[in-house]
Amino acid sequence: MAQQGTSRPAAVRFGVGGGGNLTGDSATNTRSTVRRLLTYLRPYRGRLLVVAGLVILSTAGNLAGPILLGRAIDNYVIPKDMSGLTQLALTMLAVYIGVGLCAILQGRLMVGVGQGLVADIRAQLFSYLQHLSMAYHDSHSSGDLMSRVTNDTEAINRALSDGLIEFTGNILLFAGIMVSMFVLNWQLALGTVTVLPIMLWITALVTKRSRVAFRQVQRNLGNMNGVMEENIAGIRVVKAFAREADTLEKFTEASLAYRKVGVKADIITAALGPMFTTMSTLTISITALLGGWLALRGLVEVGVIATFVIYIMNFFRPMRAIAMLYNGLQSAMAGAERIFAVLDTVPTVQDAPDAQAVKLEGAVKFENVSFEYTPGKPVLIDVSLQAQPGQTIALVGPTGAGKTTIISLLSRFYDATAGAIWLDGRDLRQIKQDSLRQQLGIVLQDTFLFSGSVLENIRYGRLDASDEEVMAAARLSNADRFIRLLPDGYRTQVSEKGHNFSQGQRQLLAIARAILADPRILILDEATSSVDTRTEIHLQEALLRLMEGRTSFVIAHRLSTIRNADQVLVVNEHRIIERGTHEELLDRQGFYYDLYMSQYRRSQVLAGE
Repeated sequence: MAQQGTSRPAAVRFGVGGGGNLTGDSATNTRSTVRRLLTYLRPYRGRLLVVAGLVILSTAGNLAGPILLGRAIDNYVIPKDMSGLTQLALTMLAVYIGVGLCAILQGRLMVGVGQGLVADIRAQLFSYLQHLSMAYHDSHSSGDLMSRVTNDTEAINRALSDGLIEFTGNILLFAGIMVSMFVLNWQLALGTVTVLPIMLWITALVTKRSRVAFRQVQRNLGNMNGVMEENIAGIRVVKAFAREADTLEKFTEASLAYRKVGVKADIITAALGPMFTTMSTLTISITALLGGWLALRGLVEVGVIATFVIYIMNFFRPMRAIAMLYNGLQSAMAGAERIFAVLDTVPTVQDAPDAQAVKLEGAVKFENVSFEYTPGKPVLIDVSLQAQPGQTIALVGPTGAGKTTIISLLSRFYDATAGAIWLDGRDLRQIKQDSLRQQLGIVLQDTFLFSGSVLENIRYGRLDASDEEVMAAARLSNADRFIRLLPDGYRTQVSEKGHNFSQGQRQLLAIARAILADPRILILDEATSSVDTRTEIHLQEALLRLMEGRTSFVIAHRLSTIRNADQVLVVNEHRIIERGTHEELLDRQGFYYDLYMSQYRRSQVLAGE
């Protein structure tokens, strides 16, 4: 049954829908997501080892600086030994220059790692989207999917390039400061860490709330992009119906929803700064008071107190940085969960383990086929049909009867809910999808042209075709005549979706593309319904050449275009209710007869006008 993309069990599912709520335990999902992201770092292990070494060196330098300053105070400033002070100052300068160089090198290395990892994820995600079943694409907006490929992967890139090493370095610095303080003076260290439980509680509270907020941010960003992409793609319809105000209202609503969760996430993040500043000031005061008391009793030197003050300032800096970076990592985790939600979606249509690539002759058989897009809402009921190689089968009937669904099942965009479909006596599911579709030629009512040249668009039918073969296909489709009148001929660039060509010209290019593909089975879905009579004549001539010797399925509202079909199937209310040739169905004076006479009378009225 074709349903919205089937996902794996909750234990390995990292997100659902728009990526808002997660199944299972949140902490478990986060750990699983982190482990999964780490697998993408394997190709960059060499660089990461170098970066890890640089982080350790820079952390050691940051820890050594305050200790050297304390020694300078105790050993040279108080005794007024300028010669020793100069030497120690130069040593400190060398240490901090080394720290700076390490930071520059690790930053450059991590930018390459982050960009490489994101390129790998983006390529895998895009490739997987190409292989997901149509049911998945039907249930997800293109804008949301684009947001996952671009915005969510970029969130991961920012976290890795800017955050991961800094996050790790700050953790090492925090741990190093703790150890160093206890080594220097355990009494002063105990007084300093009294505020640590409060800091940890504040950090845990903020990060917990920010995790939820950043997931909402990524989800609402996807929704907003979906609205924007949809309306930009449909701008001609928006303008044609003067719906600019309605479109703006819809986008504004999505934008405000995104802003609302964005403000919430930023407020949570912004609260950390004042909190840590207050705690830092309080801790320095405690250290100064306790240090002064210990110094008066000869239990600690002035230089050690100075070292502690610097450590405390640095102590809160990594704590604050860790909390801030953690929010960035949460944004990356939210993006990763949305990406993995796509990658963990199991296609509803898959090749059977024993599926084979076969060369088709074109015999087609539907045997008691039923289908539902949504459970309980049948679209096709008990449909049976048969076509011999080279025959033309016409599908007619009212809109929504199920004609296009029959074609979609033949193309195996979906699998039948019940019954079986056979090609050359072989179960359709036993044929590899790539092999099947390479032998199908499809010409739709609304032809899609890609950005690029006219030549490239026709060559899309067979990528290894030579220029001469492309032009030969254009001549057979009657497209060559108008192409040669274009400013740059076959090199003329096609605008987005081919809007710089008329509907008829786009159809001729689609027919040329299908001729070049040389399919065994041809599908024509309302291929001439949106063109004028003169253009239709050119299209019909091209289609007759294309259909010659091929099994063809033709969906047409203009019944006059299917008179020569070997068999006409009348589809109504999800069933085939009549079948026969054009003349046979007219003689029966049934549903088809009523359709034909209705169109005939309408054409007579229009002709009279």
